[in-house]
Amino acid sequence: MFYRLLLAILVFLGITSLVHYYIFQRLIEPLVGEENRTTSLAIVGSLWLMTIVGFPIARAVPRKLRSLLEVIMFTWMGFAYLLMLVCVATLPFSALLNFFGRSEFVLAIFVLGVSSVLAWRAVGKVLRPEKIRYQVIPVNKTLPPNLEKLNCVVISDVHVAGLVGGERMVRLRQTVNSLKPDLIFVTGDLVDGSVRQLRQAVLPLAEMQATHGVYYVTGNHEFYSNPKQWREFCANELGWKVLSNDNFQLKIADQQINIIGIEDRSWLRQPNGLIRKDTRLDEAVQSISPDSRSQALNILLAHQPKDAASVERHQWIDVQVSGHTHGGQFWPLHYFVYRDQTYNTGLYTIKNTRTRLYVSEGTGFWGPPMRLGTNCEICILRFVSGSESGSQSN
Repeated sequence: MFYRLLLAILVFLGITSLVHYYIFQRLIEPLVGEENRTTSLAIVGSLWLMTIVGFPIARAVPRKLRSLLEVIMFTWMGFAYLLMLVCVATLPFSALLNFFGRSEFVLAIFVLGVSSVLAWRAVGKVLRPEKIRYQVIPVNKTLPPNLEKLNCVVISDVHVAGLVGGERMVRLRQTVNSLKPDLIFVTGDLVDGSVRQLRQAVLPLAEMQATHGVYYVTGNHEFYSNPKQWREFCANELGWKVLSNDNFQLKIADQQINIIGIEDRSWLRQPNGLIRKDTRLDEAVQSISPDSRSQALNILLAHQPKDAASVERHQWIDVQVSGHTHGGQFWPLHYFVYRDQTYNTGLYTIKNTRTRLYVSEGTGFWGPPMRLGTNCEICILRFVSGSESGSQSN
């Protein structure tokens, strides 16, 4: 385990250092000239170093200082990604200029200009209010009319941290309450830091209101910051129903809904470095009777879409609701998401089952305050009988 972690760190350091040096060589050096090479290289090196040491520092300092650090660190990370993206797209032109011995000064200006426009649009996407997405989910059973009228709101991957704070949570609470939800599902990665650091920023969500309650499961980022404390905080201070490899059997006008929730896959890693056998879903459903399974609407909350593989053992589950992917957040990272998670964003049918899977693009963002080709979303789910399907956003 130690050697795998060490290898991952070394690979990360190697890749990020090469990216920064390539950006310097392709863009900075042609613009500043040979006489300023040392100074400009030191500046780029400092930015690279900040992206390495900034993560542990941000978690240790007071939140206001964390916000300032993350503005600099994450904005640069996002802009560096866009610079690299445009550099790759313009590589043939760079090769031609080098072949004919011409300066890349004009090309460097062009790359900086295009990257700046993309960054402006990407930042704008996370600053504007969350997109409301309406998703109809057909289930493989006949639902009574009262269940087909349910208004279920999904928020996921909020990532309260330095750049996502209390003011945004007030806006999120107001938006969610305006949708008049019957149920609210919070599918993990609510936070990215400790309860001590982020408590005040998260507290506005205590006033989110749903007729039949708010249901919460952990994401991987809670496991970076003491998941036990966050579970207790969400249950005791926010008043949410925390599902930790457990279920809640809810009755609405004599119609039952089984809401099942499992811990994020990070729960499988034990403190001693060993991996637990994955019994999360088996534990979560053991108290649901066979009659209830066949008659109720069964909804699974699981942070990562690839937990759909466990549903193959429990095909009576009607719907899985997940997040984690952010839809890739930055195009074209969704291709890597598919390789890791199998599913990216939107509505699917889990392979080898009739279970539907809905994957949220995420309500917030992680890292750079930017989205390219994706949106911050709040989703309203409606469950219907049979094969009807469709989605709508505004």
